[in-house]
Amino acid sequence: MSSAPICYLTSCKAWDVDLQCPEDHLWPSKILGINVKATFIASQKTEREDEEGKKSGMARIIVQQESHKLRLEQLLNDVVTKDWNDTNIYDVLDSMQIPIGRSTVDEIVGCALGMVAKESYKNRKVLRMRVEIEVLVDEQPNLAEGDAYCIDAEADDFWETAEAFRKLRKVVVEEPVENLCSICLVGFLEGSEISATPCSHVFHDCCIRAWLKKCSKKFCPNCVTILA
Repeated sequence: MSSAPICYLTSCKAWDVDLQCPEDHLWPSKILGINVKATFIASQKTEREDEEGKKSGMARIIVQQESHKLRLEQLLNDVVTKDWNDTNIYDVLDSMQIPIGRSTVDEIVGCALGMVAKESYKNRKVLRMRVEIEVLVDEQPNLAEGDAYCIDAEADDFWETAEAFRKLRKVVVEEPVENLCSICLVGFLEGSEISATPCSHVFHDCCIRAWLKKCSKKFCPNCVTILA
């Protein structure tokens, strides 16, 4: 039986996202929406040979991003009646293969409690939070293949894809727009987060990332501007 990968949490940051969506009022009870971005960095480097035959070490990096919705009342009850380590935050981290430490739970739960205490959030049905975590692992986690947010560090165009991802910026759709995402030909939901390229064209985040991953040349699908 093979042993489980050893993971070391290197950083965890959590902050509130001041965003409302038209469908928020449909939830029967208050919800905490958590968007988690986990960056796994393998401690063992793989060797890569350049055009001149020189070998160099390259860390294996995989980025995973997921959104989870939790019942806010259950989370608050768990905090009051149990140890913080028994909250439903644990299920979120465990499902993403993220090492679960007290400091991580403290950061996320502390952010949630701060949001609950904010006067501007008291009448909202959905509270939203962003969490970014970096994890050092002894081997690559077994994540689902084809995830738009996962970059294969062994791919020839790894650095180009990572650079193109870095240049994307988040944009909130503040009012109805007629434009469609040119990749999937589906419109943008008012209040949702989408991604914009440096050339100011917008797409669903998962669409543009999947596009950049599969293209050998990292360019905008609308105007062919090179991103990396």
